[in-house]
Amino acid sequence: MWQKRFREVDRKKIVQVAKNSLWSKEGEKALEYLRFKRGFSDDIIKEFDFGYCPLNINHQLRGRLITPIYDSHKQLVALSTRHLDESVDNRFWHESFDKSSYVYALCYAKKSIMKYHKVIIVEGEFDVAYLHTVGFKMVVSICGSALTLSQTVLLSRYCREMYLAFDGDKQGQIAIERSLKLFKKHNLGAYGIKFIPVKFPIDTDPDEFVKKEKKEAFRKLLIESRSEYELYN
Repeated sequence: MWQKRFREVDRKKIVQVAKNSLWSKEGEKALEYLRFKRGFSDDIIKEFDFGYCPLNINHQLRGRLITPIYDSHKQLVALSTRHLDESVDNRFWHESFDKSSYVYALCYAKKSIMKYHKVIIVEGEFDVAYLHTVGFKMVVSICGSALTLSQTVLLSRYCREMYLAFDGDKQGQIAIERSLKLFKKHNLGAYGIKFIPVKFPIDTDPDEFVKKEKKEAFRKLLIESRSEYELYN
């Protein structure tokens, strides 16, 4: 039976044990996956506290990469996981928590967000880690495809210019449309907030786009998206 939530003390213990395991012999395949399949730098792997529960551990999370979800002050909120074996049931599993109130990686990104007066919002945690690896430190994730008013208010503490860099699939397009409806419904423009949609090629995620087209192409896409926004607003 899968637990919906761990006790706080157990959650912290899992993170610490998983971090140590990732850099041990048992974690070689997991570390290789993060480095070479996902393209994360060692610095980002360590900074974001990625971990791994080995298969030989008698725990429901064995065989899984562990991604801690922190709040903006780096207080541990929940665990997000994925099994290295893509064929297993429930490959992606995370603790039950109020996703609408949190923004993944804001604790790491807020300094750059304030410096550059902008935030880039993506859907997935791994998109965030890769984009931070290549230098886009103002990237955060909404842990899904539904930007909420609570998340917007939280981000507005640090900047007003928000780039909606959702996946280039149908669901990503729907997410942008929902976000723009949210923007209009709550008249967020009156508070100086800008929602700038970023359109990726069909069925392309942000990290895939940067890996293929390189980071200068991503910068250009952001600039073009802002210019288009200014043209019609």
